[in-house]
Amino acid sequence: MKIRNVAFVVTALLILGFAMAGYGQEPKEHWYTFNAGAGFTPLVGQVGNRLNNGWNATGGAGVRITSRFEVNAQFMYSGLGVKPIILAEAGVPSANSHVWSISADPKLRFGGARRFDPYLVGGVGYYRRTVNFTAPTTIPVTLFDPFFGVLFPGLLPADIQLGSITRSSIGGSAGAGFHIRMGESTVKFFAEARYHYAGTGPIPTRMIPATVGFEW
Repeated sequence: MKIRNVAFVVTALLILGFAMAGYGQEPKEHWYTFNAGAGFTPLVGQVGNRLNNGWNATGGAGVRITSRFEVNAQFMYSGLGVKPIILAEAGVPSANSHVWSISADPKLRFGGARRFDPYLVGGVGYYRRTVNFTAPTTIPVTLFDPFFGVLFPGLLPADIQLGSITRSSIGGSAGAGFHIRMGESTVKFFAEARYHYAGTGPIPTRMIPATVGFEW
């Protein structure tokens, strides 16, 4: 059902993009691009039965080949949770997980440099998924009291790492989004959703991050 929803969004974006393709004049743009964004990362498939949905942050830089085609080098990090069933299987009190990737992402833009610019985007790169098993503890620290101007010992809560499992693989992504140019500048707001797949061991990583941010 989630994949069907993504397909519906992609179709709607393309229809809207073609309808607005002739809107506005194209301002001059740089031949290079930078982008940064963040959003929500839902998991799909078997990995979603073992890890919890999380958040993502992404950033990249690229080269604009033409007004409608560019290629970006992109880094993405997704912070995820761990299901209670995994904690019970491992016999640990707590855990956390994350996925990071670095990829080459071609982007086909339908609006060029116009104010509204829908696009298709894909990517191929390296994915690394890690699950860290932890336990709560405390660590001794030296604290400073600015009122009396003295140092004194104290304890702060922390997590100790008991072990970890890491899986890495080549993977890819495909999705769609849109840019909206901010005023008369070349800075653009963007929103996109992509399906990511990486064969990280017996249970592959499948996720559909939804991300918003800015490109300039």
